[in-house]
Amino acid sequence: MGSALTAVAAVVLAAALALHRLVPGALGTALDSGLPWLGLLVPALLAVAALRRSTRTFLVCLLPGVFWAAMFGPVLVPRSAADHHDLRVATLNLGAENASPREAVRAVLAAAPDVLVLQELTTANLAAAQQELAAGYAYHAVTGTVGLWSTLPLTETGPVDIGIGWTRALRTTVPSADGPVRIYAAHLASARPAATTERDQTIAALAAEVAADESPRVLVAGDLNTATTDRQFDAFAPLRDTQQEAGAGFGFTWPAELPVLRPDHILQRGMSTQRSWVLRAPGSDHRAVLAELDTA
Repeated sequence: MGSALTAVAAVVLAAALALHRLVPGALGTALDSGLPWLGLLVPALLAVAALRRSTRTFLVCLLPGVFWAAMFGPVLVPRSAADHHDLRVATLNLGAENASPREAVRAVLAAAPDVLVLQELTTANLAAAQQELAAGYAYHAVTGTVGLWSTLPLTETGPVDIGIGWTRALRTTVPSADGPVRIYAAHLASARPAATTERDQTIAALAAEVAADESPRVLVAGDLNTATTDRQFDAFAPLRDTQQEAGAGFGFTWPAELPVLRPDHILQRGMSTQRSWVLRAPGSDHRAVLAELDTA
């Protein structure tokens, strides 16, 4: 690759980072989701420029690096706050094919969450999960393929229509030292190349439900099938992503063996996140997401 071509590639990369939301359709969605990984191209371009011994090309190649660092540099800095927390929440997509979820559930239970949200529940894995959870979680609600288990009493529990044709979301309320916390547990429609319409509709439906909720403390947990860099994610504002508030790194959760995306989230409003992290759940094709929150 010549110096001129290297410089052009650097400019194109910088433009992709800075102007990715102007790219329409399925390509735009794919670009949004893979945005953090574009940073891997920067060292390659810099290496080519160095080999060409072109100072001007090297400086041009720094441009996408500056854009990437401005966008994602803060994500790489640990942001955990104080040790105090009032509520620890976990979410995991068990996987519909995972007929024996005991190890996955045990891995999450080792972190002792107060509230656990599970998705892709089936007749087979639900029964096994319930057996693991029965001893420690006195309260639970299951609606369709989504369930929530809690050490705290549940009130105002019911399904949430996200316009997918069957029930994959619920709402409930748990108490805290500072007042009730409204929790939405959801599994939104999948997003595939050139097929995001249904996913986008479920985002809009869930976001509208949450926006209309006047509860002072709101939490959304589940497989939202949406990266934080996806333009559709803006629909959840002013909810804040717990990983961005108090995590370290991107917190990718899928696929579990070598995660490159983060479709799983815990979002919150009216509280503060003290810590956020992910962990392996053997048998699931997703990693679990956990967050500790101060409800004040």
